[in-house]
Amino acid sequence: MSADSAVSIAWDLFKIVFVPIKHQFAYVLCSKRYADGLRKEVRNLEYEDVRVRNAEEEARNNLRNVHEWVPEFLATVAKALQEAKDLLGKFEEASKNCCRGALPDPICRYQFSREAKHKTDDIQKLIQDNSNREISFSLPAPGNVTALTPGRREGKEVMQSTTVTASASSASTAIKDDGVFKSRAQIIRDIMDALADNSNRVVGVYGMGGVGKSTLLVDAERRLREEKLFDLVAKADVSENPDIKKIQGEIAHALGLSDIKNEDIVSVRAELLRTRLEKEEREKKKVLIILDNLWKGLDLRSVGIPCGHDNKVIGCKLLLTSRNRDVLRREMGCDRDFLLGELQEEEAKELFERIVGDKVPVDEFKPLADEALHKCAGVPFLILAIAKRFKDAGLSEWKDTLKRIEMSKDKGINDVINKMLQLSYDDLEEEVKLTLRLCVVYGVSEPSLENLVRYGVGLGLYAEYSSIEEARNRLSSIIRTLQASSLLLENGDGDSFKIHDLVREFVASVASRDLPLLVLKEKQKFVTKLPKDKVNNCRAICFPYVDMIELPKDLDCPELQMFLLFTNNESLNVPDSLFKSMRKLMVLSLTGIHLARLPSSFQSLVILHTLCLHRCTLDDVAILGELKELRILSFMSSRIRRLPKEIGQLVELGLLDLSYCFWLEIIEPGVLGSLINLEELYMERIFHRWNAVEQTTPTNACLIELNRMEKLRTLHMQFYDPNVLPGDLNLEKLTKYEIQIGYWPGLLKYKGSRTLVLTLHKKSDVLRKGCIQSILGKTENLFLQWLNEIEQSICALSRKGFSKLKHLQIEDSPSAHYILQSTSHTNFNTLESLILKNLTNLEKICYGHISSKSFGALKVVRVERCHNMEFLFPLSVARELLQLEEVEVVNCRTVQGIVEAHDCGKCELPMLRVLKLRGLPNIKNFFTAETAPSSSTSGDPTGTQIAFFNGQQVAFPRLETLKITGLDNLKYMFSPSMVKSLTQLRELSISYCVKMETIVTEEEGWGIETSETLAFSNLIDLHLQHLESLTCFSCQKCSREARSRDRVKSYSRALFNREVHD
Repeated sequence: MSADSAVSIAWDLFKIVFVPIKHQFAYVLCSKRYADGLRKEVRNLEYEDVRVRNAEEEARNNLRNVHEWVPEFLATVAKALQEAKDLLGKFEEASKNCCRGALPDPICRYQFSREAKHKTDDIQKLIQDNSNREISFSLPAPGNVTALTPGRREGKEVMQSTTVTASASSASTAIKDDGVFKSRAQIIRDIMDALADNSNRVVGVYGMGGVGKSTLLVDAERRLREEKLFDLVAKADVSENPDIKKIQGEIAHALGLSDIKNEDIVSVRAELLRTRLEKEEREKKKVLIILDNLWKGLDLRSVGIPCGHDNKVIGCKLLLTSRNRDVLRREMGCDRDFLLGELQEEEAKELFERIVGDKVPVDEFKPLADEALHKCAGVPFLILAIAKRFKDAGLSEWKDTLKRIEMSKDKGINDVINKMLQLSYDDLEEEVKLTLRLCVVYGVSEPSLENLVRYGVGLGLYAEYSSIEEARNRLSSIIRTLQASSLLLENGDGDSFKIHDLVREFVASVASRDLPLLVLKEKQKFVTKLPKDKVNNCRAICFPYVDMIELPKDLDCPELQMFLLFTNNESLNVPDSLFKSMRKLMVLSLTGIHLARLPSSFQSLVILHTLCLHRCTLDDVAILGELKELRILSFMSSRIRRLPKEIGQLVELGLLDLSYCFWLEIIEPGVLGSLINLEELYMERIFHRWNAVEQTTPTNACLIELNRMEKLRTLHMQFYDPNVLPGDLNLEKLTKYEIQIGYWPGLLKYKGSRTLVLTLHKKSDVLRKGCIQSILGKTENLFLQWLNEIEQSICALSRKGFSKLKHLQIEDSPSAHYILQSTSHTNFNTLESLILKNLTNLEKICYGHISSKSFGALKVVRVERCHNMEFLFPLSVARELLQLEEVEVVNCRTVQGIVEAHDCGKCELPMLRVLKLRGLPNIKNFFTAETAPSSSTSGDPTGTQIAFFNGQQVAFPRLETLKITGLDNLKYMFSPSMVKSLTQLRELSISYCVKMETIVTEEEGWGIETSETLAFSNLIDLHLQHLESLTCFSCQKCSREARSRDRVKSYSRALFNREVHD
């Protein structure tokens, strides 16, 4: 063997033996290096874990399939990271015990380094093996994959049922001081509560342009994210001309659905979005989509938002804004909507000052600022525009700008107003535009619907409708459309509405381009000084209560179609030739003028269709007989003594209004009968000198003349003497009426078109007359007084029953014993209110075996001074009073209970909000049962007593107001179970109950534990007065010591204890 070979063999042997020994020594000597290496690989693996998880989330967001190796890899990574961190943790803990930061024991160092080396190698291999692998794919996998796109069950609309936990907190949490105005903060609160309610899927906000709907959404969205009401919130702007791809993109971006960018076909994008939203629904995630600025209905299916055939969203919730309420309700299926109005006065001022700065309080600027704010009318968009104009301007610029705005010559501000209103106005049908213009010409902020009907008919706006009533219905529908578009504003209940100052000015400006109109302002009350060219071309003129000094002798207005003059100046002289040039005039309305005789120029008004003379003093109106084209004639509240025979020449007249003409003494015989085309006759609270039919030489009109009016459908009339009513008067043809026979002041006004008021004399046969019987069965509001010697049961008064009756009030009628009797074939299942007063012989409301649903629609019951009645309703009927909201029983000496039962059943009145009981000396319990169980009274050895309101017998879950006065037999008001059910009670008043000992009594007789805390959680008004026997509020462990605020002033005994909390 050569020397070289020997060396080579020796070297190989050395490596075999020494190198492993070296590694072993390295484990002992270099433990810190192995620890650092492992930390480095842990960081690399954490990065890889984040990369894969993000890619997986992106894939799932974009509905791609994820390979099976991914979840296995992530599980392996989690295990590897945990083991590595545990090992490093042990190393670091042990190293702390050594002054040099290394393990002192060579064996420990060896074991750690060896294990760290293996972990490092494993992690490196794990990263290397998977770093370039495909995570997801779009096509179905050839092997096992996690599929994320199962189809929706056909035909089923799935609505998430998860309760939104933040609903309670959002209702009670005050809006933070974040610059949101109080009026807006309240609407945001309402929106959040509505969205938290699982019964609402679509919530909307509507209002006129520029009022701040989009800004409100920004604040609402921020609050929703802060409160975490939803897992995902997406928002898109829809605009006047919706771009579906843009809307899809905005929603997809919020959802992280980035793959939608790769698709250009709208339907494919919609399918991606729909599938993603359905996935969120299956995973029980709450999703809110905000769609701002809808001008018309948006087809949710085309966007990709899951919906039913009625375009109602499924699976997620929508928050919408629009200028038009009908878009929200009719086309988007809105469950709750909120009107966003103008800012309150102080809010508008604050917004203005935020922009303008400290100039506003300065004396010379303050009146100009007030004028500017008045012109802005609380609209934020306009406030900001004017405030920015004023911010760096001087006093002269302020004055000039305001003057130019008044003259509509400020282009910048005009553009702002046009942007707010022009599109809404242009979107209206022509008929609706003309009606809005009519509202503007009216000249007042709160137009009268009835006057608009009369003006509109006169102008021929609704000529295609065959009757005045049809025109009225059409106008009501148009008004509602204008309210829905926020161009008119609601004004309380009913048909009342308002027109916004900005809208009035805008419409007047737009309308004047084609049909010039003039609405006089206070500064222009000297009409004689108006430029002639401003008057000559006018189609409509209105002088609305501007206290004019004088009128010109001749207003040269050859094109004028409508002239309205309202004044309180009775001395204002109307020149005889004023109307001479107005040959095209179709509507004339004069209010508050003294006319000794009507101007001779009236004869020039040959095509006048509507004439309204309201609150005028009229000595002679015979000249009106020349106005052969008149369709509407109204003398409402005017001083007129005689309706002459010439009025009978107005054979085209469709409406005659003589209401409140208290001085009217004579209607010449035959005048009314000559008006053969009359559709509507109004004679409220006037004229009681009707001739009887049998009178041979009539000196006045007779009611039988109405039979000649074959088209008469509406009649409002009052007369005192029932003997002038012909039995064969044809009232059956009427569709709307308010007929009052006799005098009954102070009656309540109810909605409804058919009202009959009868105050009867002794032995009167009015109720038996055919004309009354013909309308009794279809009457909606019926008032009866002084029923004597007629029927004992009210239901027997009508041969046709009371199938349409909604409101029934009976007073001072001793013949009435029952309201509904078992022998009757009628019922009162449409009745909403029942008021009974001073019926001295009334025994029961219901007598005998009647249908339990006979009063199913009843909402209000008031009973007063009925001293022969013991109970209001039997239990069977009371259980069906599901709509009952208010009960009041006053001064009924014999009443023993409200509900009468023959067993131990329970009565719940789910909608009852107000309960008032006063002056019932013999009442024992609200619910009186023959075998009612009772609870023991403390210290009463003679018997037992239950609470007046016992939770085992009655329940009022929505009761808000409870007032108890003068119930002399009461000792105990509530059982504990009743207290627990009164969760909505806000006002509790108990007074003059001389035997009242305890408000809340024990309930031991029912086997119920009463040791728990009781609470009137919403009570804000507690009134206890003149309760002479009251010892404590709750009889459970009544304490002798209590805080001073828990005492009744006239007693030293403490009323409250820990059982009842405020």
